[in-house]
Amino acid sequence: MKKLYLLLLFASALISAQKAELFNTTWKVTKITGETFPEMVPPVVPFNHGTWFTENPSNLVVSFFNSVSADISFIDDSKFTVNSSGCTMMVYMNDNGEVNQFFYKLCNFFNSGTFIYSIQNNGSEKTLIISNAIFEQITFTEQKLAVDDADINKISVYPNPATEFIKVGNLKTGSVLELSDASGKQLKNIVVKSNKEEIDIRNLKTGIYYLSSGGKMIQKIIKK
Repeated sequence: MKKLYLLLLFASALISAQKAELFNTTWKVTKITGETFPEMVPPVVPFNHGTWFTENPSNLVVSFFNSVSADISFIDDSKFTVNSSGCTMMVYMNDNGEVNQFFYKLCNFFNSGTFIYSIQNNGSEKTLIISNAIFEQITFTEQKLAVDDADINKISVYPNPATEFIKVGNLKTGSVLELSDASGKQLKNIVVKSNKEEIDIRNLKTGIYYLSSGGKMIQKIIKK
């Protein structure tokens, strides 16, 4: 009997920790899967997107060019109900419609109903899976940190202009670098693993590119 009590206590602690992680993490959608359509991965966009939950009041916000806002109620520590939701509907004009199609699927997914969620943590990455009643799932990973304002001016970028590689120094481990072209299309997304990174630009056309982190400009890059 004592062993059963300890097991239930341990399971309860795990569930509570899962709910705490849900609120304390900013999430990034990585794929949508379902039985009636092929797997969808998010198109590349030249700006940050994220998903987060708030507890008081209980809300869900999903941002991907447009945004989904939902009023939710938790049934227990693995289920919640969407009471009402709304989506912004601006049209993204810089691709062949993939961004709009992907967001439309996100908007419809959180329309209403009961959802089951689970969080997996392998030590280096958190994964959140949300499932609805018609066997569709959205998978999220933990949103990586961007370089903060205080660190932007410390970052060094050389050589510039460059032909093959650019070296970026004084970086913050765990931050994310984004390289975009002049139209705003994101070409590279690099999770920083040390205080220095080397970016291969050999396959890029001659022109002007932009290096940023979290939507904050670091430097204009010239490819010769």
